[in-house]
Amino acid sequence: MKKVTGIGGVFFKSNDVTKLNEWYGKYLGFQITQWGASMTWGDIDPTNQYPCATAWSTFKSDSNYFDPSTLPYMINYRVHDLKTLIDTLRTDGVTIAGGIDEYEYGKFAWIVDPEGRKIELWEPIDSGFGEPAPPWTEKVTGLAGIFLKSENPQAMKEWYKKHLDVAENFKLIDLPSGKETYITWAVLAADNKMFSETGKPFIYSYRVKDLESLKVELNMNENWILDPEGNKVVLVQRT
Repeated sequence: MKKVTGIGGVFFKSNDVTKLNEWYGKYLGFQITQWGASMTWGDIDPTNQYPCATAWSTFKSDSNYFDPSTLPYMINYRVHDLKTLIDTLRTDGVTIAGGIDEYEYGKFAWIVDPEGRKIELWEPIDSGFGEPAPPWTEKVTGLAGIFLKSENPQAMKEWYKKHLDVAENFKLIDLPSGKETYITWAVLAADNKMFSETGKPFIYSYRVKDLESLKVELNMNENWILDPEGNKVVLVQRT
Protein backbone atom coordinates (compact mmCIF):
# COMPACT_ATOMS: atom_id res chain seq x y z
CA MET A 1 0.00 0.00 0.00
CA LYS A 2 1.23 3.47 -0.82
CA LYS A 3 1.58 5.59 2.31
CA VAL A 4 3.10 9.09 2.19
CA THR A 5 3.51 10.29 -1.39
CA GLY A 6 4.70 13.88 -0.95
CA ILE A 7 4.77 17.04 1.13
CA GLY A 8 1.41 18.74 1.36
CA GLY A 9 2.35 21.62 3.62
CA VAL A 10 4.79 23.20 6.06
CA PHE A 11 3.42 25.24 8.95
CA PHE A 12 5.01 27.12 11.82
CA LYS A 13 4.03 29.51 14.59
CA SER A 14 4.80 33.21 14.61
CA ASN A 15 4.65 36.00 17.18
CA ASP A 16 3.59 38.42 14.42
CA VAL A 17 2.08 36.64 11.40
CA THR A 18 1.56 39.80 9.33
CA LYS A 19 5.11 41.08 9.83
CA LEU A 20 6.71 37.69 9.15
CA ASN A 21 4.61 37.12 6.01
CA GLU A 22 5.66 40.55 4.75
CA TRP A 23 9.33 39.66 5.28
CA TYR A 24 9.05 36.44 3.26
CA GLY A 25 7.21 38.31 0.53
CA LYS A 26 9.63 41.22 0.36
CA TYR A 27 12.96 39.40 0.58
CA LEU A 28 12.22 35.93 -0.81
CA GLY A 29 9.35 36.66 -3.18
CA PHE A 30 6.71 34.50 -1.46
CA GLN A 31 3.26 35.05 -2.97
CA ILE A 32 1.20 35.10 0.20
CA THR A 33 -2.57 35.42 0.51
CA GLN A 34 -4.79 35.37 3.58
CA TRP A 35 -4.48 31.55 3.51
CA GLY A 36 -0.69 31.54 3.24
CA ALA A 37 1.36 30.61 0.19
CA SER A 38 1.03 27.80 -2.34
CA MET A 39 4.05 26.26 -4.07
CA THR A 40 2.89 24.50 -7.23
CA TRP A 41 4.67 21.46 -8.64
CA GLY A 42 4.13 18.38 -10.77
CA ASP A 43 3.48 14.87 -9.45
CA ILE A 44 6.15 12.30 -10.28
CA ASP A 45 3.26 9.85 -10.76
CA PRO A 46 2.32 10.16 -14.47
CA THR A 47 -1.28 9.15 -13.76
CA ASN A 48 -1.83 12.46 -11.95
CA GLN A 49 -1.79 15.16 -14.60
CA TYR A 50 -3.21 17.89 -12.35
CA PRO A 51 -0.69 20.29 -10.72
CA CYS A 52 -0.02 19.64 -7.04
CA ALA A 53 0.70 22.20 -4.33
CA THR A 54 2.59 22.46 -1.07
CA ALA A 55 1.02 24.90 1.38
CA TRP A 56 3.19 27.27 3.41
CA SER A 57 1.57 29.05 6.30
CA THR A 58 2.38 30.92 9.51
CA PHE A 59 0.09 30.56 12.54
CA LYS A 60 -0.34 32.80 15.55
CA SER A 61 1.76 31.73 18.51
CA ASP A 62 -1.38 30.99 20.56
CA SER A 63 -3.02 28.89 17.84
CA ASN A 64 -4.37 25.55 19.08
CA TYR A 65 -4.17 23.96 15.63
CA PHE A 66 -0.92 22.17 16.53
CA ASP A 67 -2.36 20.71 19.77
CA PRO A 68 -1.66 18.34 21.47
CA SER A 69 1.89 19.05 20.26
CA THR A 70 3.78 21.80 22.06
CA LEU A 71 6.24 22.19 19.16
CA PRO A 72 6.07 25.35 17.03
CA TYR A 73 5.77 23.62 13.66
CA MET A 74 3.82 20.91 11.82
CA ILE A 75 4.27 19.03 8.54
CA ASN A 76 1.46 17.94 6.23
CA TYR A 77 2.12 14.76 4.24
CA ARG A 78 0.17 13.72 1.15
CA VAL A 79 -1.08 10.12 1.38
CA HIS A 80 -2.72 7.69 -1.03
CA ASP A 81 -5.52 6.06 1.02
CA LEU A 82 -6.12 7.92 4.27
CA LYS A 83 -8.79 5.70 5.84
CA THR A 84 -6.81 2.50 5.33
CA LEU A 85 -3.64 4.18 6.59
CA ILE A 86 -5.34 5.49 9.74
CA ASP A 87 -6.82 2.03 10.44
CA THR A 88 -3.35 0.51 10.05
CA LEU A 89 -1.69 3.14 12.26
CA ARG A 90 -4.33 2.69 14.96
CA THR A 91 -3.77 -1.08 14.93
CA ASP A 92 -0.02 -0.43 15.23
CA GLY A 93 -0.58 1.68 18.36
CA VAL A 94 0.21 5.06 16.80
CA THR A 95 -1.44 8.03 18.57
CA ILE A 96 -4.37 9.31 16.48
CA ALA A 97 -5.41 12.92 17.17
CA GLY A 98 -9.04 13.29 16.18
CA GLY A 99 -11.08 11.85 13.35
CA ILE A 100 -11.09 12.23 9.57
CA ASP A 101 -12.30 15.53 8.11
CA GLU A 102 -13.53 15.68 4.52
CA TYR A 103 -13.62 18.69 2.18
CA GLU A 104 -13.90 19.25 -1.56
CA TYR A 105 -10.10 19.30 -1.70
CA GLY A 106 -9.54 16.04 0.17
CA LYS A 107 -9.54 14.16 3.46
CA PHE A 108 -7.47 15.09 6.53
CA ALA A 109 -6.42 13.27 9.69
CA TRP A 110 -3.78 13.83 12.37
CA ILE A 111 -1.34 11.65 14.28
CA VAL A 112 1.47 12.27 16.77
CA ASP A 113 4.97 10.83 16.46
CA PRO A 114 6.95 9.46 19.46
CA GLU A 115 8.67 12.82 20.06
CA GLY A 116 5.41 14.76 20.18
CA ARG A 117 5.28 16.17 16.64
CA LYS A 118 1.75 16.51 15.33
CA ILE A 119 1.53 15.24 11.75
CA GLU A 120 -1.22 16.20 9.34
CA LEU A 121 -2.12 13.53 6.77
CA TRP A 122 -3.94 14.58 3.61
CA GLU A 123 -5.50 12.49 0.86
CA PRO A 124 -5.70 15.25 -1.72
CA ILE A 125 -8.17 16.11 -4.42
CA ASP A 126 -5.88 18.53 -6.23
CA SER A 127 -8.64 19.84 -8.48
CA GLY A 128 -10.72 20.76 -5.42
CA PHE A 129 -8.93 24.10 -5.04
CA GLY A 130 -10.01 25.25 -8.51
CA GLU A 131 -7.43 26.53 -10.95
CA PRO A 132 -3.93 26.08 -9.52
CA ALA A 133 -1.77 29.07 -8.75
CA PRO A 134 0.98 29.67 -11.33
CA PRO A 135 4.42 28.28 -10.41
CA TRP A 136 6.82 30.70 -8.76
CA THR A 137 9.63 31.65 -11.14
CA GLU A 138 11.50 34.41 -9.27
CA LYS A 139 13.65 34.10 -6.13
CA VAL A 140 12.17 31.13 -4.22
CA THR A 141 10.64 28.62 -6.65
CA GLY A 142 9.63 25.86 -4.24
CA LEU A 143 10.33 23.83 -1.13
CA ALA A 144 13.75 22.14 -1.11
CA GLY A 145 14.01 20.49 2.28
CA ILE A 146 12.68 19.77 5.76
CA PHE A 147 15.07 19.14 8.65
CA LEU A 148 13.79 17.97 12.04
CA LYS A 149 15.78 18.09 15.30
CA SER A 150 15.64 14.86 17.30
CA GLU A 151 17.09 13.44 20.50
CA ASN A 152 17.22 10.02 18.84
CA PRO A 153 17.36 10.51 15.07
CA GLN A 154 17.88 6.85 14.19
CA ALA A 155 14.81 5.75 16.14
CA MET A 156 12.75 8.52 14.55
CA LYS A 157 13.89 7.62 11.05
CA GLU A 158 12.88 4.02 11.71
CA TRP A 159 9.46 5.11 13.01
CA TYR A 160 8.74 7.30 9.98
CA LYS A 161 9.91 4.56 7.62
CA LYS A 162 7.84 1.87 9.31
CA HIS A 163 4.59 3.76 9.73
CA LEU A 164 4.58 6.33 6.90
CA ASP A 165 7.19 4.98 4.48
CA VAL A 166 9.06 8.30 4.64
CA ALA A 167 12.73 8.02 3.79
CA GLU A 168 15.32 10.44 2.39
CA ASN A 169 13.52 12.62 -0.14
CA PHE A 170 10.42 13.22 -2.20
CA LYS A 171 10.67 13.42 -5.97
CA LEU A 172 8.63 15.96 -7.94
CA ILE A 173 8.53 17.76 -11.26
CA ASP A 174 9.53 21.42 -11.51
CA LEU A 175 6.73 22.80 -13.68
CA PRO A 176 8.55 25.68 -15.46
CA SER A 177 11.43 23.44 -16.60
CA GLY A 178 9.65 20.08 -16.67
CA LYS A 179 12.68 18.55 -14.95
CA GLU A 180 12.71 16.16 -12.01
CA THR A 181 13.87 17.53 -8.67
CA TYR A 182 13.33 16.63 -5.02
CA ILE A 183 12.59 17.74 -1.48
CA THR A 184 15.11 16.55 1.09
CA TRP A 185 13.65 15.09 4.29
CA ALA A 186 16.02 14.50 7.20
CA VAL A 187 15.96 13.89 10.94
CA LEU A 188 19.12 15.29 12.55
CA ALA A 189 20.67 15.00 16.00
CA ALA A 190 19.93 17.83 18.41
CA ASP A 191 23.61 18.84 18.43
CA ASN A 192 23.94 18.89 14.65
CA LYS A 193 25.75 22.04 13.58
CA MET A 194 22.99 22.83 11.11
CA PHE A 195 20.89 24.02 14.08
CA SER A 196 23.68 26.05 15.69
CA GLU A 197 22.38 29.43 14.49
CA THR A 198 18.74 28.89 15.49
CA GLY A 199 16.95 27.83 18.63
CA LYS A 200 14.09 26.33 16.61
CA PRO A 201 13.70 22.52 16.34
CA PHE A 202 13.09 22.63 12.59
CA ILE A 203 14.56 24.14 9.43
CA TYR A 204 12.87 24.65 6.08
CA SER A 205 14.94 24.90 2.91
CA TYR A 206 13.80 26.52 -0.33
CA ARG A 207 14.82 26.23 -3.97
CA VAL A 208 15.86 29.51 -5.54
CA LYS A 209 16.39 30.61 -9.13
CA ASP A 210 19.70 32.46 -8.71
CA LEU A 211 21.40 31.86 -5.38
CA GLU A 212 24.43 34.08 -5.96
CA SER A 213 22.34 37.11 -6.92
CA LEU A 214 20.06 36.57 -3.94
CA LYS A 215 23.03 36.28 -1.58
CA VAL A 216 24.27 39.67 -2.80
CA GLU A 217 20.81 41.22 -2.52
CA LEU A 218 20.34 39.93 1.05
CA ASN A 219 23.99 40.43 2.09
CA MET A 220 24.43 36.72 2.84
CA ASN A 221 27.86 35.15 3.35
CA GLU A 222 26.45 31.62 3.48
CA ASN A 223 23.51 29.91 1.81
CA TRP A 224 21.24 30.57 4.78
CA ILE A 225 19.63 33.52 6.53
CA LEU A 226 17.64 33.98 9.73
CA ASP A 227 14.16 35.44 9.40
CA PRO A 228 13.02 38.12 11.92
CA GLU A 229 11.88 35.45 14.39
CA GLY A 230 15.04 33.34 14.32
CA ASN A 231 13.87 30.65 11.91
CA LYS A 232 16.79 29.43 9.82
CA VAL A 233 16.07 29.70 6.09
CA VAL A 234 18.35 27.59 3.90
CA LEU A 235 18.50 28.45 0.19
CA VAL A 236 19.67 26.04 -2.50
CA GLN A 237 19.91 26.42 -6.26
CA ARG A 238 18.37 23.29 -7.66
CA THR A 239 16.21 22.67 -10.72
